[in-house]
Amino acid sequence: MNRREFVMIGAAGAVAPKVGVAAARTEEIVKHDAPPRNRRPYAGLDWQKVQRVKTTSHGHCMDQKFMDAYLGRGFGLLTLSNYYPSAPWWPAAKMTENYYRLHHEHAVMVNGIRKGGPFDWNKIIEPWKHTLDPAAAAKKPAWAAKYPFVEGKKIFKPLPPGVLEAPNAEHHSFRLENGKWAGNLHICSPGSTFASGTFDQWQKRRFQTGVRGGYNFGSGELWSTAIDRMIAGLIYPDGGGVTINHPVWSSYDRMFLLKLLDHDPRVLGMEVIEGGAGNGETYWDWVLATGRQCFGFFVPDHSIRRKDGSFGVNVLLTPERSVQACLKAYRDGNFYGAKRGLRELNFTRISFHETTVEAETDKPARFEVITGLGVVKTVKKATGVKWTMGGVYSSSAPRNKAHVFARIKAYALDGSGEELFSQPYMLVPEP
Repeated sequence: MNRREFVMIGAAGAVAPKVGVAAARTEEIVKHDAPPRNRRPYAGLDWQKVQRVKTTSHGHCMDQKFMDAYLGRGFGLLTLSNYYPSAPWWPAAKMTENYYRLHHEHAVMVNGIRKGGPFDWNKIIEPWKHTLDPAAAAKKPAWAAKYPFVEGKKIFKPLPPGVLEAPNAEHHSFRLENGKWAGNLHICSPGSTFASGTFDQWQKRRFQTGVRGGYNFGSGELWSTAIDRMIAGLIYPDGGGVTINHPVWSSYDRMFLLKLLDHDPRVLGMEVIEGGAGNGETYWDWVLATGRQCFGFFVPDHSIRRKDGSFGVNVLLTPERSVQACLKAYRDGNFYGAKRGLRELNFTRISFHETTVEAETDKPARFEVITGLGVVKTVKKATGVKWTMGGVYSSSAPRNKAHVFARIKAYALDGSGEELFSQPYMLVPEP
């Protein structure tokens, strides 16, 4: 089941807690302050020595065919973001058929109360096993449909030497302050070991853990509490964070986007290009025009096997090839986005200095410089672009009349369809 089957979750979710009922915590949230999001990414990078590591912050990988697609695309860092439950498939070598049905250790919301693991799903389902649909056992994959659950073979072959891994998962089914469901809010947390929800896909209702036992198939907690748990689970305090997924598909209320970003600087930004779900640049530029730094993320989601190769890739720029350096690149905004990531075109330098922005590519490209006023400069064919903001920004000027930010796009001229996206450079003080 993919995210497009989440429609109507709000009406069909697991048993809902009563509004005002506090969720019992089974572990303490330990959260430390963090500096603001970096408003001047790429500063101090040595572009002659920088390592480029292809990855994504949101990519599902359920079997070896998916894994082969990631490796075939040259991904050097894997942060697999599966759900049901939303628990890290990390390291990949540990994942077996039915793994999280037999090794479920994390807490779950049960009838509105947070309860700690472990959970023995075979024992939990035993009282109503006679009501399960016998036809479900014939569905594929058989190991996922048959009860009682038995741990099967390993899902993935050993990874090639040098491929890095970090924890991640896609979390969903959060609560708003008024107790209602937070619509289609989906969040990833690359670098975090936080896990939420259960294996049981709600709309399939195959094992009835929601209707029979009140086990929430997703987070079930207040969105801000869940984000705090993700942050508390980061394996490095200065690396990784939280991403807001597919704003086009989710149709977020724009003020809610600001609320998410303002909650904590480790809410790094939102997805801009996402395989199969459109282009979120309009959302991105609207947020940036408010003066908030918001990094853009470029992801395949479920679409890594698209034959046209267009889905979204994050290219991390690191001084060394290590998990910590990669996650820190995310935190600092030291990465750029690619629509294809197949090396048809690469940024070889991105530079921001006071009111000037510059970029260079390894091949001739078409460039656009984009600010809060839209496209302010276009170069039809060159290996570089430079733009300087004219005048001095006045803090009393209406924000929609000011540049506020600058970012650079580059388009390949070879017919491949490749597009590159720099992170934004904020031209105004933090609001």
